[in-house]
Amino acid sequence: MLAGRGVPVFPCTADKVPHVKLGPGFKNATTDPDQIREWWSRWPNALVSVRTGVKFVVLDVDCAKHVEAAQWYGRANLPTTRTHVTRSGGRHLLFQPDDRFRNTAGKICRGVDTKGVNGCCIWWPACGLEVLHAAVLAPVPAFIIKALEPPPPIASPPAREVQTSAQAQRKVDGIIRTIAGARVGERNAVAFWGARKFTELVQQGVLGRDIAIEIVVEAAARTGLPRSEALTTARSAFKPNRG
Repeated sequence: MLAGRGVPVFPCTADKVPHVKLGPGFKNATTDPDQIREWWSRWPNALVSVRTGVKFVVLDVDCAKHVEAAQWYGRANLPTTRTHVTRSGGRHLLFQPDDRFRNTAGKICRGVDTKGVNGCCIWWPACGLEVLHAAVLAPVPAFIIKALEPPPPIASPPAREVQTSAQAQRKVDGIIRTIAGARVGERNAVAFWGARKFTELVQQGVLGRDIAIEIVVEAAARTGLPRSEALTTARSAFKPNRG
């Protein structure tokens, strides 16, 4: 039924792991009826997973497991569109295909994921779960597209603050990249490390103290660290009498 409407599918285990090797972007998902029959004759109890971005994109709201997602969903003012109730009690909201709708996990809010071009999701109606507004497929709301836009590049310090030394500029750029690439659990520590490195450049006259702190905060914010927390961390690195 799905394949007949041009929606590529593939089989998954009960844990949502593909039974077959799919390659990047789930491109081996298929609409070929012979292949589909062969797969499901081999795994008759397989979950049906679909490749997103072809006929629709999916906003995956895990509101049953994450209170933040439930709160976001309650106030998001989303348009009426086809919605699938998931096994965990969450919601899959289907929207018209949109190349700007990227695959993300938790970017909008903890527990809110997006499945766009070359993404995938389980087709829960095949398990008998409820479908709401089955005949409606709304465009992706503009505020969702805006929330998925990549962050602007981190600006390099103004030329008047940074000496023309190529070596100094490379050091500044390297510190910025390291801070901006910190993973969850190490963001504060890496931000502090970067700020301490900038104190050396401030002492050498390469940067002003205030612009150095601003750079640390901006880079750390790109990792999701709250700006207020990043500012406290950066300022602490510039306190005197630190070893």
